[in-house]
Amino acid sequence: MEFRKIQFTGRSSYIISLPKKWVKEHNLKQGDTIPLTINPDGSITIFPSEPRDVSEKKILRLSKEFSPDMAIRLVISAYIQGYDVLEIHFTEEMPIYKVKIRKVLQSLPGVEIILDEPSRIVAKSLLDEDEVNLVELLRRIRSLVVSMLGDLELLIQGEDGEIRRDINDLENELDRFYFLIVRTVNRLLSKHTVTEESGIVKRTFDLMGILFIAREIERIGDHIIRIAENPGEVDVPYLREKFEAMVAQIEKRDLKAIDKLMLELRATIKATDYRQSIAKESFRRILEYIENIGETIINMALS
Repeated sequence: MEFRKIQFTGRSSYIISLPKKWVKEHNLKQGDTIPLTINPDGSITIFPSEPRDVSEKKILRLSKEFSPDMAIRLVISAYIQGYDVLEIHFTEEMPIYKVKIRKVLQSLPGVEIILDEPSRIVAKSLLDEDEVNLVELLRRIRSLVVSMLGDLELLIQGEDGEIRRDINDLENELDRFYFLIVRTVNRLLSKHTVTEESGIVKRTFDLMGILFIAREIERIGDHIIRIAENPGEVDVPYLREKFEAMVAQIEKRDLKAIDKLMLELRATIKATDYRQSIAKESFRRILEYIENIGETIINMALS
């Protein structure tokens, strides 16, 4: 760590010198303008250049060398990295690929297909990124999981009908919002900033924490579907209670409450024989994911 003296110049300006080596390494010169960010902890971060434009176009050239699943993963990857325009080129006739890619593009939040040609699809994100709030997104995926658990309880009780279809629709919606959270975090990082309107982000680690929490919640959704496909005797109200209590701590960050929750979860996990059934195994996995969310919140609370 280097230390530099603050100097006073003129009548109202304070200045600090930059390391000569750093200036030369980044090809800077007298008169250049460089960006800086004032962080929530009072520190200042100085950058050698303007942040990259994340709204640039991404061109994907696809052939049958890739499987349809890989093609879909590439499209989702381009979306979550923050590209606003996705241009997909097909090097040959690939009707199955086109159908699958068109479907996944239509499922991504804010994305509209603006051109659909035999050898090319162009899609654009119409989202106002400045209006996206991470707390609201986390609340949304929380409510989706709570609704899935409500459906799961009805399913275990013997009510089927539209319940099975509804729970799958909710899981697809959960995936959509998970992708949007990853995209939002990536865009914040690419803008050389760690803050946003929700106030839960204090430093870069908090963004990583939100990514991890969202991923654990998405996995919980996967295991709810697994239980729905392999119904068994599991305590769904208990899952809902502990899940809601832990997710509420993302904003509250009450370490004593988290500690109590973690102890209860650990005891239940140890008492659950995951070998009894697929449902029991997924029940235990969900509890472990809730516990992981708690560990991440503890780390974020220390900021």
